[in-house]
Amino acid sequence: MKKEFQAVFQLSKTEIFEVRYYTLSTNQRPYFATDAARFCRNKRDYSTCGQAQEDVCRRHRAAYNFYKKWDVKHLQDLTDAEYMELREDLKKLEEKYNFILEELDESKRPYSPAFSFRRLAEWTKQKPKAA
Repeated sequence: MKKEFQAVFQLSKTEIFEVRYYTLSTNQRPYFATDAARFCRNKRDYSTCGQAQEDVCRRHRAAYNFYKKWDVKHLQDLTDAEYMELREDLKKLEEKYNFILEELDESKRPYSPAFSFRRLAEWTKQKPKAA
């Protein structure tokens, strides 16, 4: 069974990479998406965010390789086999980077899950893993 989730990976003290597979709002099916962001030094805003994976992830090989592999599935549903492969690839990212992974309660639709800016700004103050 494909479980809907959202995950965020700390690439550095100022950079994050997000991976999501969930049903947004009133959509009929879940979809896969990634995005990346870089905080300003004071962490009061992002200096870049959204579809910034090429810029943000390029210096972080594991995240960049994940992005390049899965970008062809951006905003698409996944087959069962693709979903299982995706989850295995996520485990590799979990070994390399600090992360937050939230499995979503699919009985509580419609929802629009997102990690809050404040939560992520605080969370990225921790020391990144040596990747």
